[in-house]
Order: sequence, then C-alpha cells, then structure tokens
Amino acid sequence: MTKILKRRFIIFTMTAVTCLLLFIVLAINGLNWMMLDRQSDMVLETLVDADGIFQKMDFNRPPHFIRPLNMDRMRSSRFFIVSSDAVGNIMDVNVEQISSIDSKTAQNYALKVLKTDKEYGRVDGYKYAVKKMGADKLIFFMDTSEQSGSFYMVLFMSTAIAALCWIILLIIVIVLSGKVIRPVLVGMEKQKQFITNAGHEMKTPLAIIQSNNDTMALIYGENKYNAHIRNQTKRLNVLMSNLLTLAKLDEEILLPRENVNISHITKELLPVYVEEAQGKNIHFQIQIEEDIVIQMNKESYRQFLTIILDNALKYTTDNGTIQLSLGRNGKHIQMIEENTCDTSHESDPERLFERFYRGDMARTQEKETSGYGIGLSAARAICENFNGTLKAEYPSSDSIRFTARF
Repeated sequence: MTKILKRRFIIFTMTAVTCLLLFIVLAINGLNWMMLDRQSDMVLETLVDADGIFQKMDFNRPPHFIRPLNMDRMRSSRFFIVSSDAVGNIMDVNVEQISSIDSKTAQNYALKVLKTDKEYGRVDGYKYAVKKMGADKLIFFMDTSEQSGSFYMVLFMSTAIAALCWIILLIIVIVLSGKVIRPVLVGMEKQKQFITNAGHEMKTPLAIIQSNNDTMALIYGENKYNAHIRNQTKRLNVLMSNLLTLAKLDEEILLPRENVNISHITKELLPVYVEEAQGKNIHFQIQIEEDIVIQMNKESYRQFLTIILDNALKYTTDNGTIQLSLGRNGKHIQMIEENTCDTSHESDPERLFERFYRGDMARTQEKETSGYGIGLSAARAICENFNGTLKAEYPSSDSIRFTARF
C-alpha cells in the first residue's frame, strides 16, 4: 500500500506540474510569436506607406508595439521590392536591402504573388504586401527568418528550462512523497491493525455463541430464536472473514501461488448453490470450460467465487435466473455471473464495490441473509491482488452482471 500511495501521489503531483509548465511554455511562446508577428507587420506597413523610401518614412505615429520603430531598425531589415504593370509584366526590381535574393528570384516571387491576386500573405518565409500605384503595382517582400529564428530560440530555451524544472521537481516530489503520505499511512495502519485484532478477538466469542445455540437447540428443541441466532452468527463470521481478507490484501502480503484448476474448483462449489437456488425457484444456468489453469492462490479463488455466488443468491429475485460462465477469452480467463435483480437497484454499479455500501438500506436490513456491504469489496481486492479486474454493469433494467478477468 505504501508503494501504491507514493506512486499515486507522484503521478498526481507531476501531472499537475506538467500541465502548469506546459501552459507557461505555451503562453510565453504564443505571446512571443504574436509580438514578433506584430513587429514584422509594423515594419512592412512602414515600408508600404513610404513606398520603400527611407527618407519618406514617418516614425512619429503613435507606437503600437513595445519597441517603437526607428531608422536604424528599418535599415537593418531585409526586404526587396518588385514593381509590375497592369497586365503583370515586371517593370523594376530593387534588391539593395537583401543579399540572398537576386533579381531573377525576386521576379519569380512577384509572379507567384500576382497569380494569387492577394494583397497580403506569406511565401517561402517572406511576408509580402501589394500596393497599387494607379494601374501599376508595388510588391514588397520582407524576410522573416530573423523573426522565426528568435521565436525558435525562445521556444528551445523555455522548453529546456521547463524540462529541467520538471526533472528537479520530480526529484523533490519523490524525496518528499514519503513524508507527505506518512500521516495517511499511519492512520491506515492503525485501522488495519484494529480490524485484524477485532477479527481475531471476535472469532472465539462467535464460536462459543454458535456452539451454545446448537446445544440449546438439541436440549430444548429448535425454535425461531435459535434460527435467528444461527443466521446472525453466520453473517458475522462471513463479515470477519471478509474484513480479514481485505486487511491482509491491504498489507501487500504476497499469498502463495500455484497452478490452480479453477474449472475443477468451480464445479466443486456449485452443487450447494444450485441446490439452494432450486429451493428458491431460481433457475441456474452453468457454462464452464474444462481444465482452465491459472497461477493464483487456491483458497483466495474459493473465497472469491463464494462471495460472487452468495451475492447472486441473496439478491436474485424470486423465480429469477442466475447465469455463470467460465472460459478463455483471448489471453485472459473470464468469468461472468449475471442474475436478475430488483428494478430499483443502485444506478451506479461501481458503488457496489465501496466498503460497507448497500443500496436501499431499509430493504436489505429486513433480510436475515443480507450482508454488510463488504463482500464485493473483498472480491475485487482478491482479483486485483492477482492482476485481475472485477467490474459490474446492468445489461438490462432487471439484471446485473459481474465480469472477472484474470
């Protein structure tokens, strides 16, 4: 249980940390990209307004950006200009502000833009804007490689810092996880110790009560009071057995495993339940595949199957049906128990596995055979202890199905 709690605490904490760091990285880089993109738009707008002539540029406009433009920044920008006539013929090319583009390449870019018939856009890492000069057009291209380089540098640095912080926080969480969950473990340990001690202490008084009750029945004859005492002592014995099972499994005690022919054990246990079902006018349908062998604890499997069948007999409606199947399903062994039940059942079947939970308390307490809401918890704990699962579902409004996979 200590390892499970530590693992869950670490996973939960690091998931929260990961989400936070991811949000910070995305927020920083998203904002950075918006600022860089806005900055390049301002440079391009200034170029278009001044027709690409530095002397005509106006830097007295209200700043829209944290870094206002000036002549030095404009002269350091890399751009080229292509002019064309009304029919799309190239008239002039200006590549003085960029060394990586020649006149022929600039013309090719201009022809691509003219075919799109758009006034703004991007082409091969260049932002462009088209300005109409009467019937002619001026096409401005600005290199945004510096913007992309700056963006990717910030992205790399922020990601690296976030990854480093994640690793450091992981180490801190692992180191401190033991101290954080220690109060929880102490409380759980006291609870388990109490259950174990109480279970063992109650075994002897229950055995004496049951023995004395049987003796009184022999001497004075059987009556309804003897029957009530016998039923309640049986219920308490089952409760103690399930509580001790849960306490043992919570302590992560590895139970001895062996090759168990669960088909054989299932067939051994069934006759008693089939006979009891017949006495209650319950139809029992059985389908068991032969010679299914798995690695687990034999007594644990017996207890698991007993809980499932006891539960089915307790809550199957009169003249109802119990269906039990056991077989191979791919790489898994699957057991399915389905029985008819009261239509006013619990809407969420997962609640049935909560310890001490019982749906419709007033109704179940009227039955002497009703349990304490601990059996299914113990059954699921047994399954999980042997790397299995136990789930419940309602295939119809008047039936419930338990599926165990090993």
